[in-house]
Amino acid sequence: MNNVIQHSGQYLTDQDLTAIALYLKSLPATTGSNQVAFEPNDTSAKALWSGESPNRGAEIYVDNCAACHRADGQGYKEVFPRLAGNPSVLSEDPSSMIRVILSGGRLPSTQQAPSDLVMPDFPWRLDDQEAAQLVTFIRNSWGNKASAVTTNALTKVREAIAEEHHGLVSDAQKNVKH
Repeated sequence: MNNVIQHSGQYLTDQDLTAIALYLKSLPATTGSNQVAFEPNDTSAKALWSGESPNRGAEIYVDNCAACHRADGQGYKEVFPRLAGNPSVLSEDPSSMIRVILSGGRLPSTQQAPSDLVMPDFPWRLDDQEAAQLVTFIRNSWGNKASAVTTNALTKVREAIAEEHHGLVSDAQKNVKH
């Protein structure tokens, strides 16, 4: 999505945006939901503010995430996304969230926001058990109520990332002129 925003989306006119909104509103409603309900709750934030770490996931969060996403999971508007009530956090499938933790993320540079902000990747710092504990903590804090994440889920995403990287390296090597 960063390429879409950086190279085209930021240039949409109000007329373009209105046309997109009208199109999306014309689509039929979907049944069911792949998200869990969210009800704001400050219990986790109060525990972190008081220096309590109820579990290893909370400790990892404080050490690696709280500086940007804050102890209350609210992040900083237009800079660091909120985690409390975030659809990616609440998704039934935690793969997207796991991928962001393992691969990092980047906000696209635009005319209105030229700084290219980056979330670091953590595969070197967190093993599968620690990453699963972190993701589970986030998915169950600040009113988030999503299922726990297993080390097996982490391993699968980590392997998929490694395969994608290997494929990119192989493609790049094929394009190198000898």
